[in-house]
Amino acid sequence: MDFSTTSFWYSLIPAIILLLCGNRILKEHQAALQKFHKCIILVLSLTLLGLASWQTLGIFLTVMMTAWISCRLGLSLGKTGRKVLIGCQIIVLLLPLLYFKYADFICNGIGGCEWDSLRGLIIPIGISFYTFQIIGFCIDTLMRDEPMPRFVDYMNFGCFFPQIVAGPIERRSDLLPQMENLRLFFTSANLRDGVPYIILGLFFKLALADNIAVAFWQDYAGTNALIIWLNNFLFTFRIYFDFAGYGLTAYGIARCVGITLRMNFLSPYTACNINEFWRRWHTSLTLWFRDYIYFSLGGSRTKRWALNILIIMLISGVWHGAGWNFIIWGALAGVAMIIHRLWSKAGLKLPAFIGWGFTFSMMVLVWMFFYDTKAELLTQHLQIIATPDAYSPQVFVKELMSRNTSGAMAFPFLMLSACIILLEFVSLRVFKEPYKIFLSPPACGIMVFLIYTLHTGVKNQFIYFAF
Repeated sequence: MDFSTTSFWYSLIPAIILLLCGNRILKEHQAALQKFHKCIILVLSLTLLGLASWQTLGIFLTVMMTAWISCRLGLSLGKTGRKVLIGCQIIVLLLPLLYFKYADFICNGIGGCEWDSLRGLIIPIGISFYTFQIIGFCIDTLMRDEPMPRFVDYMNFGCFFPQIVAGPIERRSDLLPQMENLRLFFTSANLRDGVPYIILGLFFKLALADNIAVAFWQDYAGTNALIIWLNNFLFTFRIYFDFAGYGLTAYGIARCVGITLRMNFLSPYTACNINEFWRRWHTSLTLWFRDYIYFSLGGSRTKRWALNILIIMLISGVWHGAGWNFIIWGALAGVAMIIHRLWSKAGLKLPAFIGWGFTFSMMVLVWMFFYDTKAELLTQHLQIIATPDAYSPQVFVKELMSRNTSGAMAFPFLMLSACIILLEFVSLRVFKEPYKIFLSPPACGIMVFLIYTLHTGVKNQFIYFAF
């Protein structure tokens, strides 16, 4: 389900034709028409998931059926029994994720077992996202004594195709009622709401993120600190435009069929402090951690609030990947949030522009721990940027020129990226919405032109497909 490929859009054509035929045949039978719409979405979602990977489809169905059966049984239990069941559910539902994503790191990286069978395991697409979504469903259902939905509605909640692969991680209370009242009508209002977001998302991905990926120095083995900082800036923008591009496209596709998903990004690079940044970056994951883990630990009400923050950010780091670099990334983010909280508790406040500068600079640095997945290379790069003699402009220019056009591409796309962030800031100030300025017909026309002219033609999967 790669929105940036033409094959994805072609795969929707049979479903749309079938949908239009069904609408014509069943237009006088509204109850039957609604069931037909629900079945169309379910079959389409499962088919697209199966086309991506049959292994992924099998694991997904296993997770879904395990949660469904256990929740139905759990509603007959008392409060204590439900708590015990939820604990067991969480462990069982996490087993596939733990095996495919973390077994190699735990057994070989930490335990030193040298089990070759665990090396190179392919992570099923979307497993981190739908696992957390279904765990949230189980907790909400059993702890809030919510009734079990119809099976087709439950399945559509878990595998709605625009968001299953890379989020947002939806809540039962937000998405399930929409699936229960599903009506697939491509009305002019729905298309008017959805298509601009699709264009914006594809612009972020195809015109910005993919070009930045070409300019990025993968596994840079040189000794120039300026190249490393250039890489940091490139990755900072790439991961945002790539991931936000997916989220905006998913949001737009859902709006076209009358479904409203959570907006997963709210212009995080305009945030003026680190707490605000995490409220705007991957919002559905941040809220999931807050509601299901942070509050369970006591939140900010206890004396160990700093430890709670650190635990949450360490879990966030581990969620993103199995490696020491992700653990360090989470720890650094947690320490930054604790410092900000202490600063705020002391009644201190930085001017907005200075706060933004500190926040953005912090993220430019910590993203380095995200893309340098090899411990030796990460250590080498940290040593280089801490060495004053490594900041040679002459060596920087020489190495940049050695990459021919790909090196020169970095600067125009960095400038274009900065302009987009500035426009997001203007949109927030003027419209109170981060992306509204991009949704007008003239803006969409410009973005379509830029997609056509700047598209690299090189297939780059969305970064978060790896998670």
